[in-house]
Amino acid sequence: MLNTGVNNCFKVISGLADRTIPSTINDPNFQNIISDILAEDCSDVSDDVHDNMCIDSDHNSESEQNVSESDESETDSNTDNGDDIRPSKFLYGKNKFKWSVEEFASKNTRTARHNIITKLPGLRGPIKQFGDTARPSEIWNISFTENIINEILVWTNIKIDSFRHKYKNHMQSFLKNVDEVELRSLFGLLFYSAVFKSNHENANTLFATDGTGREIFRLVMSKKRFLFLISCLRFDNSDTRTERKEHDPLAPISEIFNEFIENCKLNYSLSSCVTVDEMLVSFRGRCKFKMYIPNKPAKYGLKIMCLTDSRSHYLFNAYIYAGQNTDGLTLDHTERKFSKPTQSVLRLSKPIQGTNRNVTADNWFSSIELVELLKKKKLTYVGTLKKNKREIPQAFLPKKKSTVGFTQYGFTKDLTLLSYVPKPNKAVLVISSMHNQKGFDNDVQKPEIISYYNSTKGGVDALDEKCSIYSTGRRTRRWPLAIFYRLLDVSSVNSYVLYNSFKNNETMTRADYLKSLAFELVSPELERRFENTCISREIRSGIRRVLGKSKNLKDTPVYEDKLESRKTCRICPPKKKRKTIYQCKLCGDPICLECSRKICSNCFRN
Repeated sequence: MLNTGVNNCFKVISGLADRTIPSTINDPNFQNIISDILAEDCSDVSDDVHDNMCIDSDHNSESEQNVSESDESETDSNTDNGDDIRPSKFLYGKNKFKWSVEEFASKNTRTARHNIITKLPGLRGPIKQFGDTARPSEIWNISFTENIINEILVWTNIKIDSFRHKYKNHMQSFLKNVDEVELRSLFGLLFYSAVFKSNHENANTLFATDGTGREIFRLVMSKKRFLFLISCLRFDNSDTRTERKEHDPLAPISEIFNEFIENCKLNYSLSSCVTVDEMLVSFRGRCKFKMYIPNKPAKYGLKIMCLTDSRSHYLFNAYIYAGQNTDGLTLDHTERKFSKPTQSVLRLSKPIQGTNRNVTADNWFSSIELVELLKKKKLTYVGTLKKNKREIPQAFLPKKKSTVGFTQYGFTKDLTLLSYVPKPNKAVLVISSMHNQKGFDNDVQKPEIISYYNSTKGGVDALDEKCSIYSTGRRTRRWPLAIFYRLLDVSSVNSYVLYNSFKNNETMTRADYLKSLAFELVSPELERRFENTCISREIRSGIRRVLGKSKNLKDTPVYEDKLESRKTCRICPPKKKRKTIYQCKLCGDPICLECSRKICSNCFRN
């Protein structure tokens, strides 16, 4: 770092030698010349990132701004010049941006036009075909459609075929191709692991037969089959991946990811406010766009930029950050000229532009430029600001002598700027195009803009927390699989929101909903295994109990007591080879006296 700093100093000096240097540092052109030289130097830096490195994130969402020496010195100088003594109706930022101390809107006016939404929140699109009620698996299938399942089936079976030739015995049962029923049952087991909070448990403990394992896993498939399918899961054509990676770094998962996001947009209408923020998917393997974000619990992982409903936390739009210049991939040439945070919000908010909804985001995204752009696209914005924005007047910055609770407003025709002192030596700066009047929330004893921001800023964080509480993510060194696990987690949250939107659905907790969803996904595979006579008696007995296939004594034909010839007992271990002439009166299976129990005729008839 020291060598880099020295080199930059030499480059600045050499750059100054080739230019006309102002006579004094106070000259307004001095700062522009230095900035141009440093910009030319930064443009020569390579963007390549090695696999064993990660990108440091500059996303610092701390709302409270501290007092700095420069702020105090400028404040003191302004006070000495008498700027704060003379009352003024206007305040100016460093770039002469003009703010009015008085409100433009009357307090008696009705709700502003830009705060009225025309589309009510709730169900829409294909999911409305179910009427007033729907099962969890039917709702989940709307997100993970048959197209996604078939896409995974094709490339997974190709991978299985390539793995099968590595084994001497190609006919082993766990090496067979997977079909749709078994693939859905695999996802069901992953949801079970999320409910049991055993997603990081070793497979040996999940499939243990000593009473400590989870029986449902053994009933659905063998341990070998489970691990084999996990290792073979693929989401794209590996033969053309190298070519596609040249223009799409996310080629191994992008097609599945994009289709899933489109399904999320089709089936739900958002409420009046949405939240834009980042989500970090925990991953410590090799990936050139792996991020380091110290204020996240995982710290290392893959960053997903998200737009969610602020109240229900439904994921509506998202994209994976794949390195520099990937925030504006779907934007036009003009929009790509804006800053990266502005590009991110514009890209995520495209599906809701023109709906008069509000966007809430933290100070990494916020800027006057962004607020004005969203205003043109019929969206309002509420978010905290960093104190280095040149539009902020000096009087709004944190000061050492400010009293706790001090509030100051600045207004333009479309914007409202708020400075609030929550603690000594700190200040919270909030910009809003939704509010145009002063207001105070008596319930929380804070300004109305602060109260609204606090109630809507946590949409993405709440979604991330829900995904972490019931997570399907298992340990993996493949980043596409880590992303896919997170898609399963998000699908469970989204489908639960949709489930609660149906009028006649039974009310249940999220844990019970996940259990119901997992059971409905594994049930077809359990039915198929129950009909397979090659499955062991122990497994079939467990499946019968889980599926509730107990015999109805009234409708069951009664068999004779004895067989015509001696047969092997159905319950005794095969190695005993115990013969018997007796059979069960209910199922007709041969059974020895040691394995049978007596029952009176009254109980048998009832």
